[in-house]
Amino acid sequence: MPVTTVGIAGITGRLARLITHHLLALSPTLTIKGYCRDLSKATSYPTLKNIIITQGDPYDPTALRHFVSGCDVVICGFFGDPRLMTEGQKLLIEACETEGVKRYVAGDWTLDYDKLQYGEHPQKDCQKRVKEFLQEDGRKVKGVHMLIGIFYETLWSDYFGVFRPGEGEGVVMRYWGTGEEVWEGLSYDDAARYSANVALDEEAVGVVTFLGDRKSTKQLAAEFEEVYGVAPRLDCLGTVEELQTKMETTREKEPQNIFAWLADNYQTYIMNGQTYVPTKLDNGRYPDVKPLTFKEFLQNHKVEELNGLYTKAAADL
Repeated sequence: MPVTTVGIAGITGRLARLITHHLLALSPTLTIKGYCRDLSKATSYPTLKNIIITQGDPYDPTALRHFVSGCDVVICGFFGDPRLMTEGQKLLIEACETEGVKRYVAGDWTLDYDKLQYGEHPQKDCQKRVKEFLQEDGRKVKGVHMLIGIFYETLWSDYFGVFRPGEGEGVVMRYWGTGEEVWEGLSYDDAARYSANVALDEEAVGVVTFLGDRKSTKQLAAEFEEVYGVAPRLDCLGTVEELQTKMETTREKEPQNIFAWLADNYQTYIMNGQTYVPTKLDNGRYPDVKPLTFKEFLQNHKVEELNGLYTKAAADL
């Protein structure tokens, strides 16, 4: 039976909006059931009879059951604190189980967190727990976990700290290690395209992996120069081991100040190679999706836009 109804929890979120857009492009008559905490944030959606958005609390089992009822697959677009990403997802999964939903696309879109131990990257502990919850004996709803490395928009963001567009000192790219360590990634839009295809593909279960490109910081700097005609200054900040020490020290001192150490936490476990995604990609399952390379991504944007793309990934919908 083809997929006729897709549920999207957290439908007002950045990635969820893009997924909705691409689902309708692939299947204009598809019924999309959305769930959000604030309906006023859903006003940008087109008024179509096949888009049904309801307001509700992510911790309300009755409301969640009503939302997922009749769905073939539910996509979790939640983005929030550990309680939402763990307990909120578990309640959503239990609602899917009760209402007979066949598949659940977990709130992942990230690096390979299976290779992390609990506590190494606290933000990924939630995803590990949810995956284990979906794998419990007797579970009928099948989990889907999308690995994409890092979003391009995140890598080029001001928050992540790798790229500095230049304020008197010229364009700078900063790195830990040798500069040869590889970044794996995908753009938000391409992640959404793959997500839409996965949602409509009844055979897509378990871990699915998609990448647009793999490049080191030094390779990215060379491509930056090719695209913009400006050679970034490369600044080495220290070894990967020094980065990890810096991150762990800050995290221990300020555990609640997550943005003081989160970017360093990501960079530590990417740069040491621990969380690279599986080498066997699933891009070939959906040949109509042509993901942007890092260079193509740069060609689509002005230099002055790069730092702000992280917060504008769904602005054009």
